[in-house]
Amino acid sequence: MVPVSYIVKSSQKISHFLHRHEPPVMAWDVPILDKEDDVVTVWKPATVPVHPCGQYRKNTVVGVLQAEYGLAPLFPIHRLDRLVSGLLILARNATKADLFRQEIEAGKVQKLYVAKVVGEFPEDEQIVDVNVNYNAREGRSTAEVGNSCDGSSIKGKTACTKFTRISTNGIHSIVSCKPITGRTHQVRNLF
Repeated sequence: MVPVSYIVKSSQKISHFLHRHEPPVMAWDVPILDKEDDVVTVWKPATVPVHPCGQYRKNTVVGVLQAEYGLAPLFPIHRLDRLVSGLLILARNATKADLFRQEIEAGKVQKLYVAKVVGEFPEDEQIVDVNVNYNAREGRSTAEVGNSCDGSSIKGKTACTKFTRISTNGIHSIVSCKPITGRTHQVRNLF
């Protein structure tokens, strides 16, 4: 600490420490399901972001794995939204991460979500095929339903998800959600 009138001399160092309070997450444990030389697979709990973003720096899957297990560096192969739980694959080196990226781009890797929904989901497979249009000025996405064959002007990128009922008790249903195109935030309910 120095007074405001202090003049910094040559070769002196100025340090500024920023103290942040991260928002809490509901789960503290990130269970490791499988650990290999190049890959680690974990169960990502809901409320925990995958990597540092926004207000989160340490309360992330990557941060917890680095602090608790000394696993660094880590390269998330895919991500799950903060409020979503599920299996998460992380590469332990850049070469393996690039190999996964190539396999995802080639369509050799597929995502499958399992959701619990309110109500009795239809028994037949349901396909939601819409275009997602991101408006950077407003910072939000919209979904447009249409058919390019009928001459209507549809903006955005195609987003298709197949939904299949796994089970139901009449009050809730367990549904398989398989993204076909892989657009951001594409798993949606338009029923």
